[in-house]
Amino acid sequence: MMTTHSVEDANIVLETKQLNVDVPGRSLIKDLNWQVKKGERWCLIGRNGAGKSTLLRIIAGVQANTSAGEINWLGQALLSYKPEEFAKIRAYAEQFPLGGVGLRAIDMVLAAQWPWHLDYAKENDQAQAALRACDVAHLEHAQWQTLSGGERQRVSLAACFAQNTQAILLDEPTSHLDIGHQVSLLKTLTERSQSCHQTIIASLHEIGLIHRGFTHALLLMNDGSYLAGSLSEVINPVNLEKSLGHPIATAQTVEGQVIYVPA
Repeated sequence: MMTTHSVEDANIVLETKQLNVDVPGRSLIKDLNWQVKKGERWCLIGRNGAGKSTLLRIIAGVQANTSAGEINWLGQALLSYKPEEFAKIRAYAEQFPLGGVGLRAIDMVLAAQWPWHLDYAKENDQAQAALRACDVAHLEHAQWQTLSGGERQRVSLAACFAQNTQAILLDEPTSHLDIGHQVSLLKTLTERSQSCHQTIIASLHEIGLIHRGFTHALLLMNDGSYLAGSLSEVINPVNLEKSLGHPIATAQTVEGQVIYVPA
């Protein structure tokens, strides 16, 4: 049964309480108390093995959490949702998207809209628009197995866009993309978030892209602790070095935008 919330609570899309994220033999994240609100765009930063992908899979509901803690979406426990209900709340794209042999790019995007029970014409229109937004409309009829890693990633992102969920969870969405598509993807995510208050949570390795659209950051430390908050509160060379284990310097573009680079 849904709980009644205050006006302030109504803006909370995702909340974790004392969440522990463990893998066999070690603890990755300890006592994560985290609130993500409507329209916020969070980047998850941390070293390899810090728990970014595991955390995303757990809050996305695609991996069971065997440790302690609560995960609530829209004020309701994740485990209380039926799969079809939860699929309408969040979309998830993994780092290495998989697709069936013989499926075309358009088939992957159409299949992602299953919970909505739309008529084919509307599904197809939304799929086409999503493919265009990710610059893969020209690959509509291409077989999945013929696509490059970056093309598969953009088709997977298009599948997320076509779902029109309240939140999109992305595991390393820029990792296989060339720089042009990295920038255009983050611009598209920002525009979508601003126009319809869509919440974005994405793991990220490219620290130079942090300020290209994100509003908040969750920094995972090597000892299981974390820092969470707005970019101005959390992101600076000292905190990034603690999270990533390497000295970080700042640079500035000709337009005056601050970026972070390895020192």
